[in-house]
Amino acid sequence: MMNGSTMLTINRIKKLQSILEKESLDLFLVNFLPNVRYLTGYTGTNGLVLISPNGSLFLTDFRYKEQASEQVKQLKVVIAERELILSLPTLSLLKPKRLKLGFESNHLSCGTYQKLKNLLPHCLLVPTENLVESISIKKEQNEIEKIKKAICITEQVFYEILDFVKPQAKEQDIAAEIEYRFKKYGSGAPFFETIVASGKRSALPHGVASGKKIEKGDLVTLDMGAVYDGYTADLTRTVVVGKANKRQKEVYNIVLKAQKQALSKVKPKIRACDLDKVARDVIKRAGYGKYFGHGLGHGIGGIIHEGPAVNPRNQQLLEPGMVITVEPGIYIPNWGGIRIEDDVLITKKGCKVLTKAEKKLIEV
Repeated sequence: MMNGSTMLTINRIKKLQSILEKESLDLFLVNFLPNVRYLTGYTGTNGLVLISPNGSLFLTDFRYKEQASEQVKQLKVVIAERELILSLPTLSLLKPKRLKLGFESNHLSCGTYQKLKNLLPHCLLVPTENLVESISIKKEQNEIEKIKKAICITEQVFYEILDFVKPQAKEQDIAAEIEYRFKKYGSGAPFFETIVASGKRSALPHGVASGKKIEKGDLVTLDMGAVYDGYTADLTRTVVVGKANKRQKEVYNIVLKAQKQALSKVKPKIRACDLDKVARDVIKRAGYGKYFGHGLGHGIGGIIHEGPAVNPRNQQLLEPGMVITVEPGIYIPNWGGIRIEDDVLITKKGCKVLTKAEKKLIEV
């Protein structure tokens, strides 16, 4: 009897095989490790998947022989004796002449592409974009449960870490404590560097932790995400050390209003750019439009930034099963910044906000 994970692998590969047929591809080479994991369950650091309409195989090296036998159940496992790419010409799937071989153009280096051309002169190499991602963008129930678990770990650590956010504490020490506690509670390695940005540094949207000491009156932005069984959370909250002043409260409430209004509009069939506009218009009307310079959000799952991008340019329609972030922010140079971020599941009738951490302005 096949278990649930085996069935998921079969179904995902079948969906990809259907796409190959539509794209008139004979074979498809998957080298991006998050996509390899999505298709096979393999968690190692060296592996390729070769998909054909009638059969597929997984390629790795001797170091991962036992791991592959345990994790990769529905594909033939081939153990290469040398660099994986160099072993491709020996595979029976690649023997026929005039094959159209698709590859992940966003994830294959120029050097590796040139090697493929030299190794497989009888193949027509066809660049593709987002073939696996077109399947993985809508999450299955087991994936949603893993994201929820990652969120639970993240929120537990968020509340615990507030005790460490105080004058004279170093940003990098707080970040280290966050990541230690992630591991303590069962998280894998975070997919992104933990952001702890205080005072004027909070105006840096990706202000990763530095040696700066926190001071009384600082805004402190905490952006963190635990990982559970290969799926990530992404949570941002901004707090104040001590009592918030009038301007801090004003800007915080503008960001919170923008986020709440955007959340109220999340539903299937809304365009990503239109959702972005909801929050952006709130911030513009308040006079801070030029200080919101990034998109409203992005998809999360097996990587930290995946589709759909929720920004002014993306006209993609949101669909049930997608999990996105909603994270407006205002970043004022030489003053500070405020961002509030939640993870949101698109449902058939609307959405479900998965993150539950407090959103009122926290003064620590």
